[in-house]
Amino acid sequence: MAADRARGQYAKGVERKREILAQAYETLRVTGASGASLRAIGESIGVSHGMLTHYFGSREGLLVAVIREHDRVNEGRMPDSVSLVQRMRLSAEFNVQFPGMVSLFTEMLAKSVEPGDGPARVFFTERFARARTRLAVEIDGQLAALPEGRRAEASMLVDLIMAASDGLQVRWLLDPDVDVAATLGLLERLGQDR
Repeated sequence: MAADRARGQYAKGVERKREILAQAYETLRVTGASGASLRAIGESIGVSHGMLTHYFGSREGLLVAVIREHDRVNEGRMPDSVSLVQRMRLSAEFNVQFPGMVSLFTEMLAKSVEPGDGPARVFFTERFARARTRLAVEIDGQLAALPEGRRAEASMLVDLIMAASDGLQVRWLLDPDVDVAATLGLLERLGQDR
């Protein structure tokens, strides 16, 4: 009986955390969280500071969870048969609809290079490793017909593509006239022309 009650409470806690994350995501993807304290974020979504701390540990933990949720939503809308570069372009088209999300991503990316092993550092290290692996597999398949010396360039090409995607989004925050998706589309076409 106690085990059933504990499972029920756990399930309620998981559901409550999911609800809070959904509220935070809907709010922060539009407004961003620049300079907002955990208390201010809680007030904006009608949740106490203590509850956010209970479920997410810290402001950084909450903001990383919001980025994960955005990635999940974005991934769910992607066609199955697109390359990773195409995904980056489609993601850029989606992201510019939510300036707060691009700002939040940039803020947490900057946080990830600070010393320590906080949630942002762990998240971005893992995220970049996954993307790099996927992109390297795609590019390696395309470069298989090239001479061995050119194939060594694949890892450098992967890093350039990823840097272009993230760098263009930062540029867009500073200058909304930058067309991130079109520029990534150009990068994709250049890659196909080699």
